[in-house]
Amino acid sequence: MKDRLVVKTTAKEIYKKKLVTRIATIIIAFLLLFLSLIYCVLYIVNTEGNFTISLDPNLRSNQNIVMSPTLDFSKATLILEAKSLDYMDNISEKWLPTDIDEQEGAHNGSNYIAYTFFIKNKGEETTKYVVSIDIISVIKNVDDAVRVALYTNGEKVVYAKADNATGNTVAGTVKFNSKSQVMYKVRSDFEAGSVDKYTVVVWLEGDDPECVDDILGGEMKLKMSFGEDKN
Repeated sequence: MKDRLVVKTTAKEIYKKKLVTRIATIIIAFLLLFLSLIYCVLYIVNTEGNFTISLDPNLRSNQNIVMSPTLDFSKATLILEAKSLDYMDNISEKWLPTDIDEQEGAHNGSNYIAYTFFIKNKGEETTKYVVSIDIISVIKNVDDAVRVALYTNGEKVVYAKADNATGNTVAGTVKFNSKSQVMYKVRSDFEAGSVDKYTVVVWLEGDDPECVDDILGGEMKLKMSFGEDKN
């Protein structure tokens, strides 16, 4: 009678194999979930326009504040998106139109992004809100030479990244709040029926020493937000 090979598997070994399989399945599921989340974040970042403006729904419902690209508020909305440019060459600030804040909605030039819109207090009481411009993403350090001009009721402030060499504020500008934020301020005493007019202009400043060939092909995405003041 020929010898037979007998393989015996104990209950303990079966349990061990099942446990390893279960752990491996959980790890793979976790990795797939993690990769899906990363994909979603990257998709959202990369499909947003170069400059978006948002109004917190709570600000509208709680404070009765509305936003519109037109002064008659016939197009009140929570989200505004400035049209992007396929290519933006560097220009000088002095080349910008002198009446750039006297239009409505999107009014880009050949080498700058410009958007004018309005915020209104439709309530019956004086209130306040916060406004910020945040940096969503930067490619090839293009933010080194970007300028962001904000006109608030006709008053102009130009924001720029600090000088890389010295860390000092660039002449004629206000330094970015941080690496991820251009500006932040509180708009207080916003009376009932009042309207605030905003114009945002974004361009590459050709007179900036950081405006060099290395930033060619760069990209910067910004988001302006209006929200409740929690303080």
